[in-house]
Amino acid sequence: LALVVALAAVAAPARGAVFTTRPQALALAFPGARIERRAFALTDAQVRAVQARAKVKVESKLVAAYAAWRGDTLAGAAFFDSRTVRTMPAVLMVVVRPDTTVGRVDVLAFHEPPDYGPPARWLGTFARRRLGDGLWPQRDLRNLSGATLSARAVTESVRLALALYEVVAAPALLPAPRRP
Repeated sequence: LALVVALAAVAAPARGAVFTTRPQALALAFPGARIERRAFALTDAQVRAVQARAKVKVESKLVAAYAAWRGDTLAGAAFFDSRTVRTMPAVLMVVVRPDTTVGRVDVLAFHEPPDYGPPARWLGTFARRRLGDGLWPQRDLRNLSGATLSARAVTESVRLALALYEVVAAPALLPAPRRP
């Protein structure tokens, strides 16, 4: 018994993994598109508006959106977010389509044990969803058994990206509507 306890004590901890880089993730999300990085310095009013929409805390007033263009048409915008899941970070990419729906969610890096990671099938449930009160686990989204903190972290990243797109990125990227 002592040998088993000793071996368990020196066993290597579960290591996280980096799955893809930002450029690779952007190329997969927007094949053939021209990617343009836009940096935004949020005003206090924008921070309040984003937090009110997302119901998630804005950690930094500096935000980058990666706008994808096909010709003169906006194909979408990607936001990268690093968020602590339990005790270790995960890096996520959330693509927002011009119609303010989720295009896709990708996990670029996940440093918690692999069992806590969100499966691709569950990430796919975000596609075409809009920001609203139901966009939470155990509401419109199924919870992840054994990975509740991962589900919450991913959902917070998605909510933040949708709110950032609506409040900050879309007004800067899309042409102003014509007035009659």
